[in-house]
Amino acid sequence: MKERTRKFFGMLMLVGWVVFYAAVGMTIGAAVVANAGALAQILFFLITGLIWIVPAGLIIRWMEKPKA
Repeated sequence: MKERTRKFFGMLMLVGWVVFYAAVGMTIGAAVVANAGALAQILFFLITGLIWIVPAGLIIRWMEKPKA
């Protein structure tokens, strides 16, 4: 796959991942965490705010790998 094509599909995957992850996070946050205590809310949003970076990093690494 050409580098340009890989970057295009990677960008689509990143955007799709962030939209999906945000929707799931907001749904869980509104349904479960909204009624929890302040510490639980802080921990939930801190963890969910950082966890999306791992799959995004893997997608970016795939996008940037050298041509085989």
